[in-house]
Amino acid sequence: MPTIYGADVSAGALSETVFHDVPIRGPARRIQRKSVIHMVLSAVITTRELRLVELHGAGLGRLKVTHGELIETSASQYPRTALWGQALYDHTDGYDGLIWRSRQFNDSLALMFWGDRVSRFDDLQLDPGQPPLPLFAGPGWDMVLQLANDSGITVIV
Repeated sequence: MPTIYGADVSAGALSETVFHDVPIRGPARRIQRKSVIHMVLSAVITTRELRLVELHGAGLGRLKVTHGELIETSASQYPRTALWGQALYDHTDGYDGLIWRSRQFNDSLALMFWGDRVSRFDDLQLDPGQPPLPLFAGPGWDMVLQLANDSGITVIV
């Protein structure tokens, strides 16, 4: 199923994309510059109210699951967490997606919209006051480097 990912702040968006697969500890805490060559950071505005399953705060309590059990899992747990995703997608209330505290940058709320329910053409529009920012060079690259430095992640150029 197509999905659209986002976050409420730039550092959260970078954490959920550029730095998504960087482990919490160990020698593999690195990214390669070429991994962002085709990436841009875009601000979007919703054109309708979206219904999101809250996988933070009281939402997790309602589901009787912890952040650690659902969000902070390893790749080996994907089959189990995918079942959660499918159950939430199938819920009769017809949610448009999910919202949770970013695993890599918990000051941010991360978002995922189901692409068959949220159209990037009809339900989302680019913020005209903030043009897309390429991440490979200029201010976008500076943001990537700053967050990598702040997080102790090595960038291989």
